[in-house]
Amino acid sequence: MTMKSSILVAAILLAATGASAAPPADSGTSASSEATDSQASAADEKKICRTERATGSLTRRTRVCMTAAQWRDLNTKTMRGVSEMQGQGSGGQVVQNNAGSGG
Repeated sequence: MTMKSSILVAAILLAATGASAAPPADSGTSASSEATDSQASAADEKKICRTERATGSLTRRTRVCMTAAQWRDLNTKTMRGVSEMQGQGSGGQVVQNNAGSGG
């Protein structure tokens, strides 16, 4: 139970930080779209370093450096894994919240 909780917390943290690393949306002309594409590719190549705490330790920390594209891929894979785990935990069935229905 605690392993699933820690993975879920890690996935949420990665999702929150991955959203801030996403390139800006394109809303200009074709000239500005080319500039935005070059900026987006430059932003994808920029290294982003994060410090992660080791599970079960209060003092042990690891510094992980990846490009923005690699962080996004990791975030996508983590979210997919969490979704699969949640599906397996419910027996592969979609669980719906029926709190509004009385009984």
